[in-house]
Amino acid sequence: MTCQQTQLISRAVICASGLLAIGSLFLHPASFNQSIVDVVARSYLMFVGTVMAHEASHGHLGRSKAANYWWGRLALVASMTPYIGFRKTHHLHHTHTNIPEKDPDHFVKPRNPLEIPLRAALMPHQWFFWLRKRGHISKGDVRELVWNYLLIGVVYSALLAFVGPARLLGGMAPALIAESTLLWYVFALKTHEGFSTASPASRSHNYYGRLMYWFSFGLSMHRAHHLEPQLTWLDLRSHVRQAPSEPRRWLPRRDVRPEVSA
Repeated sequence: MTCQQTQLISRAVICASGLLAIGSLFLHPASFNQSIVDVVARSYLMFVGTVMAHEASHGHLGRSKAANYWWGRLALVASMTPYIGFRKTHHLHHTHTNIPEKDPDHFVKPRNPLEIPLRAALMPHQWFFWLRKRGHISKGDVRELVWNYLLIGVVYSALLAFVGPARLLGGMAPALIAESTLLWYVFALKTHEGFSTASPASRSHNYYGRLMYWFSFGLSMHRAHHLEPQLTWLDLRSHVRQAPSEPRRWLPRRDVRPEVSA
């Protein structure tokens, strides 16, 4: 598959997931079960948008920085997250994986299980303070952050006027918590669990199987991505491995490697 074809597919995924996540707020669930389906579906759609923003941070959504910035911002509107934090911290995460004070994503590591949903929800918004503390924020970054939050505010203010506060709050608040937990617990904390600082191959883990690969749009291949960040999510498909035949093989499992020399 060509680079242009991959870009077009990823952009289509951004448009579809964003429109469905936001557009579904105009629907009003008639029962408790429908409300559960509504929240679960929106959570997943927002999660997909964040995965595509991750692609943008690696330059996989366009030929220029401007194109990747534009698509990255658009991908995160549904999850109410400014793209600039993702863009500025993600390469630091690759450079300093699992190193406290140097890896901006180390914040997700909880001191106890009760912290997991809170840390997951705060993760993208704490980046600004993490970066400012270390002198990585310029005046241009502040302007970008303000404009990005204004864009998100305009979109959701319009939604508020159309769907009302009860529907907006009831449709978004639980979905944001669920989406954050899925992203930062299942596909960030668990793919770095152990927080090894030894060889690159031991610092992150892959999930086994094509189901997790397609469900996460390639985010399950976390070690492969860290070792070869130039690969798009579609390129990572060739790295997928089936889980060994063991009891409970239907459960998502990770290929956790021991600490080996680089």
